Amino acid sequence: MMKFDLRPSGIDFFFHPRSIAVIGASANLTKLSGRPLDALLRHKYPGAIYPVNPRYTDIAGLVCYPSIGDIPEPVDLAIVSVPIEGTLDALRACAAAGVKAAVVFTSGFAETGETGRALQDRIADIARQSGLRVLGPNCLGLIYYPQTVMASFSDIMFVDRRNAGKLAFITQSGAFGEKTFIQASQDGVGMNAFISVGNEADLQFADFIAHLVADENIDLVGVYLEGAKDGLKFRRAAEAALVAGKPVLIKKVGRTAAGTRAAQSHTGSLAGNDRIYDAFFRQTGILRIDELRDLTSFAQVFQSGRAPQGRNVAILTDSGGPGVEMADRCEEFGLAVPELSEASRRAISAAIPSYGSARNPIDMTAAIMTDDALYTKCLRAIFADDAIDVVFAPGIFMSYVSPHLLDETLDIYFASDKPLVLCPVWADSSPESQAMVERVRKAGIPMIPEASDAARAVAAWVRWTEKRKAFTAPVGPGPAVPASAAQKAKKILQKQGALTEADSKKVLAAYGIPVTKEEPAASAAAAVAAARRIGYPVALKVLSPDIPHKTEAGGIRLNLCSDAAVRRAFAEIMKSARAYAPRAALDGVLVQEMLEPGVEAIVGITRDPVFGPAVMFGLGGILVEVLQDVSFRVAPLSRADAAEMIREVKGARLLSGVRGRAAADLKALSDVILKVSQLALDYADVIEELDINPLVVYPKGVRVADALIVKR
Repeated sequence: MMKFDLRPSGIDFFFHPRSIAVIGASANLTKLSGRPLDALLRHKYPGAIYPVNPRYTDIAGLVCYPSIGDIPEPVDLAIVSVPIEGTLDALRACAAAGVKAAVVFTSGFAETGETGRALQDRIADIARQSGLRVLGPNCLGLIYYPQTVMASFSDIMFVDRRNAGKLAFITQSGAFGEKTFIQASQDGVGMNAFISVGNEADLQFADFIAHLVADENIDLVGVYLEGAKDGLKFRRAAEAALVAGKPVLIKKVGRTAAGTRAAQSHTGSLAGNDRIYDAFFRQTGILRIDELRDLTSFAQVFQSGRAPQGRNVAILTDSGGPGVEMADRCEEFGLAVPELSEASRRAISAAIPSYGSARNPIDMTAAIMTDDALYTKCLRAIFADDAIDVVFAPGIFMSYVSPHLLDETLDIYFASDKPLVLCPVWADSSPESQAMVERVRKAGIPMIPEASDAARAVAAWVRWTEKRKAFTAPVGPGPAVPASAAQKAKKILQKQGALTEADSKKVLAAYGIPVTKEEPAASAAAAVAAARRIGYPVALKVLSPDIPHKTEAGGIRLNLCSDAAVRRAFAEIMKSARAYAPRAALDGVLVQEMLEPGVEAIVGITRDPVFGPAVMFGLGGILVEVLQDVSFRVAPLSRADAAEMIREVKGARLLSGVRGRAAADLKALSDVILKVSQLALDYADVIEELDINPLVVYPKGVRVADALIVKR
């Protein structure tokens, strides 16, 4: 399996500094500028600690220096906690002293408007010119437990993590990050790293993803994201995570127009098109989450170390209701609840009362309250069933689970490699019950109270596993695009002004995309001659760079079967077009062969402000605007990406053949999508939009019926 390292230079000094200076340190350790010192001392940071403040000679038993330049030893990491008017001078002093990295708490930069943005740009200049790496400004800083780095002022430095864990969390919102840390702690999921990136004057959240997925102390990364600045850097970091086998879960806000405005005013970042973000996440294996508990639920199932080998689940419960609910949730999220093997059903039927159910979901009934051996007998049968990949146990009351029963459960669990997810109902908080809970957690068995959370977490793990396999073992290359294609297309795209349909199709044809037979005609007589050469029936379309949407202009006539019909259609089109757009340049009409009916699709290019060119696919015709049943991927695309795009649209069944119709040529369709992706990359600076609508898909082959390229 390929491996690559995308960690930015100097970023490791945030995580493994040999010394830390606190610029602006306060003798009052409860103040914002005193908290880092307090936390470093409490957590027994092993390196040198240097308070910097000209007002003091010592703080907390440490020598305090007037400036960073007065420290006699090299400093790896500086924590800058000074008012905004002193921030730039502090960073310049750090650069002059050879400091490797700096965390800037101070607010008042890009998040406040243009004046603040100008100041922030000067921070970026200092970083770029000196090599000093900067986290922030306007951030809560960084915490890295493996090296007891406490470069923050947050209360979470003093929160009991309860359980050590290998979760890292990166956040563009300090407050949300704190909330996430506390929630994870309460759910028994420990964090090893916490990074609040703030305004990202220098290092961005994607830089930290790239670093953390290469860190042996981290196996899972969570992110709170308002907007990305560099789509390519983000993509490379996400791909590095897939290769490393470390899932990235992101809560992306700004889905709505109101949310987008809030994100822009909060951090100055560009939220972009949420639909493109969603497609990018699918494409790169990033798991999008909506709630905090989705992160902690997934962390539990992932950190159990038992990856599902498939989508088949068995559900074991003591009541029909929880079983039905879990079955509903599993199938809702893409898991399967199959019938058990005959051997499993016999073993379960022999153990449970006659009024129970040995079918999946299994209902042991309340008889378990008086005979808890029912549970282990059923569990053993399910774990022995080769058709089952994951076992859920919802609705079990911990109050009647005895230590003996737990021992047997753990024996069954450790004798297998199948994941087990418990969804317990907490009946008491007795020391005995809590002791058993801790035993379950130490065994690595997830305990997720809500059935929906448990099902969603396992389903996400299955999707991620499948995506990783597809990414690291791709299914063949895309279709070859001739070297001459770009040159042919270039000549057309260099033409002044907007492109006509005819020009747009020539670009597509250069890339090997099949288009209709067609000829331009400036007069009715020329149109008739063209129709005879092409062969009846034909279509006529107004040919004008100023009329991109021909239907609205009355500029299309279809199924013309005679010379007279062509002459009449030519006159009608010219009259309608002049009435619709009196100042439009009219080049005549495009005479085009009429295509046989097929499945109409749309393939296009749109330009996203973050990710650049993105490719769209959906069912074509006018319904695409009404139903908006489309999928997106960010260029470049793999063949697997193209296949996923096709499957994602709700109307994909029309392509598989319905009501006796032959299935559509999906390979030819995928080839078009991939060639459009290549075109989008080759002319990313030229093409703003492309619409192929419709692309008619046949049982064998495809044809472009209409197309429009909009230049930037």
